[in-house]
Amino acid sequence: MGHSRTWLTRALAMPVAVAVTLLLPLGSVASAQDFEDDADTSVVAAATTPISFTELGRGTDIVFSSDDAPVLVTVPVPDGLTATAVTGILTAPTDFSRGWLEVTSDGRLVSRVDFDAGQAGTGLPISVPLQGLEVVDRSVTVSMIAHLVPVDDRCYDRTRYQPLALRDAFVAYDGAERQPTTVATFFPPILRKATIYVTDGSSGAQQSAALQLSAAIVNKYGSQPDAVVVEQLPNGQSLPSAEPGLFERAVVLGNSGDAGIDLATAPNGSPVLRISGDDKTLVPQVSLLAANFDGYWAASRALASPDNTVAQISQDAITVGELKLGTLTTSGLNHIEVDVPFSQSQLGRPMKDVSVRMIGSYVPLPNSRNGELSISLGDRRLASQTVNETGRFDIGVDVPNELLRRDLTFEVSMDVTGDFQCGTSSPSSLTVDPASTITSTTGFPPTPGGFQSLPQSMLPTLDVGLSHGDFADLVRAQRLVVAMQRLSYLPLQPRVLPFGDAATSSLPALLIAADGTLPTPVALPMDTADQGLLRLQGLEFGGQYGALQVVSGSHNEVVALTSEGDAADADGLLNWLEGGKDRFAELTGDLLVAPRGGEPFDVGVDVAPLGTATSAEGETGLSAVTIGWIGFGTVVLIAVAVGGVLVARRRGQ
Repeated sequence: MGHSRTWLTRALAMPVAVAVTLLLPLGSVASAQDFEDDADTSVVAAATTPISFTELGRGTDIVFSSDDAPVLVTVPVPDGLTATAVTGILTAPTDFSRGWLEVTSDGRLVSRVDFDAGQAGTGLPISVPLQGLEVVDRSVTVSMIAHLVPVDDRCYDRTRYQPLALRDAFVAYDGAERQPTTVATFFPPILRKATIYVTDGSSGAQQSAALQLSAAIVNKYGSQPDAVVVEQLPNGQSLPSAEPGLFERAVVLGNSGDAGIDLATAPNGSPVLRISGDDKTLVPQVSLLAANFDGYWAASRALASPDNTVAQISQDAITVGELKLGTLTTSGLNHIEVDVPFSQSQLGRPMKDVSVRMIGSYVPLPNSRNGELSISLGDRRLASQTVNETGRFDIGVDVPNELLRRDLTFEVSMDVTGDFQCGTSSPSSLTVDPASTITSTTGFPPTPGGFQSLPQSMLPTLDVGLSHGDFADLVRAQRLVVAMQRLSYLPLQPRVLPFGDAATSSLPALLIAADGTLPTPVALPMDTADQGLLRLQGLEFGGQYGALQVVSGSHNEVVALTSEGDAADADGLLNWLEGGKDRFAELTGDLLVAPRGGEPFDVGVDVAPLGTATSAEGETGLSAVTIGWIGFGTVVLIAVAVGGVLVARRRGQ
């Protein structure tokens, strides 16, 4: 389970307990699912449509990696709603005859589903009831245990087969969402959309406050695919008139002499969080809220925010325990693997010269078997050693800088060979100790550079320069801040400065020059890009385009949104980026170009090669799309030179 590239995989296979934590329960205050009405009964549309696990920020499936290993499934229960069931399609591996799924809560059997190979082989729809279960901090937790019986009781290594899984999982609810009546209950455990309203889109204080609040909300809700947008209130209007939908919230930022945070009532009766302050006090009010979100999140103690962060003070060495990955233990017969996922943004800085020291234990093997331990990163094995009778391992290795990515997963594995007796051979287990360490130094220029250096090279304080300083520029900056924040475990702290100050800042900077007007000269990758390559990609001489560019300096990183004179082309680039959930995360190189009427493409101009020596993408610093276009362009040129044949170039990917 887990997000693809945008977020690291956060659930690992464990033989004792695997937490598929949709929304982490904190505290111990219990209540019944059937809520009693209080003084305020303001509600919005009923939750008649099931909520997918994807919307809850935890992928689509519940995976049972090991037989008889409990999987904890925790779902949110927003105020006014009752969680009635978890539904999905049960699928199973090959070579089994029958099986069953047991669901318990507080030691009590909730449901048991029996199935055979024919049913689970084609996909068996099931529904796990949740009604009547105890609600703790607006969440309900059940434990699921899967059992599989192999065909003819044959013996084989289950880890080599597709695991049993509940796919396309949803949570069904009854009731209608109750609207908040206090600041402390304003933010819900499920957020579909947050609209941040400014009363003056050209106010530097409101611009900084809107950007900082956007980053804080995205960070708080972790991998939930919530929409966070900025809008401007009409002149003379102090509160929005739009009525919020299910799991939607509105926040108003306003300049006033009285600093504070309170709950206001819009003309339509819906609650609005109002953050007030003048040019000196507004941003501190937002910073106060962001730094103390738990105090304003009493309704959301089960939020799936990124808990596995490390201290925001940059440090050269961290332990695996500080990553808060849980118990890193797994078991199997032939191949046993423990994954240790890590993101550079957890350090709040780009890193290089990385070394890892993995220590841990395993069940010693009998004399009839041999085993080898190894540490790998991607497809590269970094180190290995033979197992011995001690049952302990301690392996240290330096990681080549060319293997570094924004997100890394170190794989500690044990491969076992020898005599296996069916029915009598016990599985081995492998555990990575939380005292294992990851050591690095600060990497400037970042490694890797370009888009893969984002967001870690922009943390924590990000200076923002708006070429025109108006509301349109604010919206563009906010869209990019949100895109970078979705890749980060730590919150960005953007602040708006005069454009020239931001462009010459020693801190990381985001520059919005949507119409191409740069008041302060900045050396951008587009200035030195190979024109022949750009033509092969579909950008003609004198053509119109939008561009997103990353400049790696010796001490800071600069991201610039530009165009060839028309801000609409820059906006089109942003629309394309937001059109796919992983598009920003998958960018390589340091230049994204969106030709007017054409397909955007990314290239590497000034960045170092990305990837291993066996990767064509890594050798050139170009994305796979770019490489494909170059190959196609080469075929065209050869055809023209040899036969004079006119070949129409296709556009698109």
